[in-house]
Amino acid sequence: MRAVLFLCFLLIMLAPMLALAAQPTPSYYVVSLNMEINQGSQDYLSEVIHSAEVGGVRVIVLNFTTPGGNSQNMLSMISQIDSYEGWGGEFVVYGIQPGVFSAGSIISEAADQVYLQNGSSFGGASPIFSSPEPTYVVQKIMGAYASLVASEADQHGRNGTAAGMMVSADVSQAEGGLTYTWEQAVRLHVVNGAVPSLQQLLLVLERSGVIQPEAVQKQVYPSLADQFRYDLSDATLDALLLDLGFFAVLVDVLHPTGLASLVGIVSLLLGIYGMGLIGAPPLAFLLIVLGGAMMFLEVKAGHGLFAAAGVVVSLVGLLLLYGQVLIQPLPSSPSAPGSFVRPSQQVSPLFTGIEFGLLAVTVGFASLYLSKLRRELRSKPRLVGLENMVGKLGVSQTDFQGGQGVIQVSSEQWSARSAGDQEIKKGDKVVVLSVDGIVLVVRKVQQ
Repeated sequence: MRAVLFLCFLLIMLAPMLALAAQPTPSYYVVSLNMEINQGSQDYLSEVIHSAEVGGVRVIVLNFTTPGGNSQNMLSMISQIDSYEGWGGEFVVYGIQPGVFSAGSIISEAADQVYLQNGSSFGGASPIFSSPEPTYVVQKIMGAYASLVASEADQHGRNGTAAGMMVSADVSQAEGGLTYTWEQAVRLHVVNGAVPSLQQLLLVLERSGVIQPEAVQKQVYPSLADQFRYDLSDATLDALLLDLGFFAVLVDVLHPTGLASLVGIVSLLLGIYGMGLIGAPPLAFLLIVLGGAMMFLEVKAGHGLFAAAGVVVSLVGLLLLYGQVLIQPLPSSPSAPGSFVRPSQQVSPLFTGIEFGLLAVTVGFASLYLSKLRRELRSKPRLVGLENMVGKLGVSQTDFQGGQGVIQVSSEQWSARSAGDQEIKKGDKVVVLSVDGIVLVVRKVQQ
C-alpha cells in the first residue's frame, strides 16, 4: 500500500515536468513575399497560413514588398489574414524597401502589427481601372476600399483616418490616394513603427512577448511551384501562350518536324492552365481561342480577313481579362521623402499598354506568316489527290467480276474498273487510265 501511495505521489510531482517536456518547441514563420498581388501570390500566402495553423505556429512575420495588383486577390488575402488572427495567430508585416504599395498597403493594415524598414514607402492605394468608368462608380469603389482599410487599421489600434487617405484623399472628388514615407507613416500611426532590419524587428517582437525567447525561426520562401503559378497568373502572358500555341502548330504544317507541334501543345496547355488560375471569364477564354482558330481559317481563305479578325477578337478577349479593378501604383509612386504623391486616376499603368502592344504585334506577325504558309501549301502536290494516280502502275488484288475489282498502287488499295470490260485476273499488272469519282479506271498491261 505504501509503495502504491509513493508512486502516486511521485507521479503527481513529476506531472508538470512531463507535460512541459511533451510540449513541442514553439516556432514562428518568417515569410518572404516579393511579388505582385495576383492569384499566385494569394495561393502562396494561403499555403503558408494553412501550414502554420496545422503546425500550431502562432506567429507569422511577413517580409513584404509589392507594387500592388489585383483587387479580388487582395480581398482574399485580407480574409486569410483575418481568419488566421481569429484562429489565435499573430500576423506581423515588415515592409521593406522600396516599400509596400497599393493593394499591399491595404493588405498590411489587416495585420496585428505593421513595421517599415527605414527608407521605405507605404500607401498609394488608389484603384486603377482598366477601362473608363463613370465618376459615381469610381467614387463608390474608392469609398468601399477606403472604408475597408480604415476599418482594418482601427481594429488593430492604428490611425484609420490616415489609412483611408491612402485610397483617396477626398473620395467625393475621386482623387488619388496618398503615399507616405516611412517617417510620415510612423508619425501618423498608419504603422506601428520603423526598424532598420528584420533582425531588429524580431528583437522588438521578442521583447514585447509576441515571439517567445526559445521559439525557433522557420524561413519560408516561394517554392518553384509557387513561382510557376505566380508567373502564369498574368492574363497577357496566358493570352500570348494560347496564340503562340496556335501559331506553332501552324508552323509545323509548313515545316513538319513535330517539334513545333510539341511546343504549340505545351504552350496551349500552359495558357489554359493560367486562365484557370486567374479565373478567366469563359467568354474571354472563348474569344482568345476563336482568335487562334481564325489563323487556321486564314490558311484556307487567304484573303487576310480572318487574320485581321483574329487579331481583333484576341484583343477583345484580353480586354475582358483586364475588366477588373487593379490596386496598383503608377510610375510616379513612391513619393520622394517629405512629400505626398497623388497619382492620376485616369492614367492606366504603362506596362499594360506595352503588353497589349506585344500581343497585337505577335498576332499580327503570325497573320503575315499565314500568307506564306498558304502559298507553300498550295505549291505542294496533293499527296492523296486521285488525279495524281493517272499513269501509275499497279497490281490486281482480285479477279475482276463484271469489270469491277481491287488493285494496289504503291502501298494503297483502290476500287477499280476495267476499261472496256477487259478481263483482269488476280496478279495482273494494270495501269491507271483515269479517275471516275473514287474509282480508278484501269487497263491490263500486256506482258
